[in-house]
Amino acid sequence: MSETLKVQDLEAPKGRKVQGYLNISEKPAGPHRIPVTLVNGVGDGPTVVINGGEHGSEYNGPAAALTVMEELDPKELSGKAIIVPVVNTLAFEARWMHGNPIDYRDMTGTYVEEIPRGGSGVPKISYQVATTFYREVLTQGDYRLNLHGGDLEEDLLTGTMYRRTKNEKRSDENLALCRAFGYEWIRESLPKPGAPTRRRLEFPMTVGTEAGGMGRCQSDIVDGVVKGIFNVLKHLEMLEGEPDIPAKAKVYHPYHLYAEHGGFFISNVRSGDMVEEGDVLGVIKDLWGSTLEEIRVPTDGVIHMVTSPAIWEDDVVYEIGKDIREID
Repeated sequence: MSETLKVQDLEAPKGRKVQGYLNISEKPAGPHRIPVTLVNGVGDGPTVVINGGEHGSEYNGPAAALTVMEELDPKELSGKAIIVPVVNTLAFEARWMHGNPIDYRDMTGTYVEEIPRGGSGVPKISYQVATTFYREVLTQGDYRLNLHGGDLEEDLLTGTMYRRTKNEKRSDENLALCRAFGYEWIRESLPKPGAPTRRRLEFPMTVGTEAGGMGRCQSDIVDGVVKGIFNVLKHLEMLEGEPDIPAKAKVYHPYHLYAEHGGFFISNVRSGDMVEEGDVLGVIKDLWGSTLEEIRVPTDGVIHMVTSPAIWEDDVVYEIGKDIREID
């Protein structure tokens, strides 16, 4: 393996930090490129990708990446770090939720082996961003910190998240990586039973984060993300020291509640509230003030997410964390 960390034409020799751009594609008015920082430590170790901004109006994670870019010293690092604060820059510039203002696609669903081609029409910019980012950056990573948060319409529980697979050993390592970040709550998605096997891209072992929401960027939340990133680097022995984490963490499985009616959604609870089976979490009213629906929770749990007051029929109104268990 080369001692030089290289992304396209950008190169960082051992013991150096360099900044430049990841070139995505050519737009009608000029090149589309996104800022990237390479930190190549003096010691040997794994490669970690730290990225934020897959969704353009989730801010605390990208803000934390800016701090880590500045503070991470290659002379103290064993291994390599590739930091991309905002992957979906078009969405960030437009303050756009979930997708972007060009092709309206959610970038998380556009990681593919080959960008699909078609006739004239909406450009496939999300595919170009995701596929270039995957080929040039993610394929180099052993681990990935994918920094998310509540979008403009989401009140969201701060925590980490990962998905278990049929590989129990790797799944346990992934859970330990989430635990090392240092948040109290860990969202654990399970494999869908009976789901068909299909060829998928291979991603680094990933810790997702959720930090803050409703379009806000607050320094205390940003500081928590920064601390978590350095905790993980210590856990991986890329930095000296031990992670500073609570004695216990709580793991839960996600469960979604959907609206049966469209209307004005008014919630009785916030993210992080504990609820019991049968509790009325909120109501949906029409614009004459009549109650169309009471939303009752079918399970004990914690409120992971509360969504927009402007609700459409079949929208998600809540995500509940259920089957909570405590881990060391």
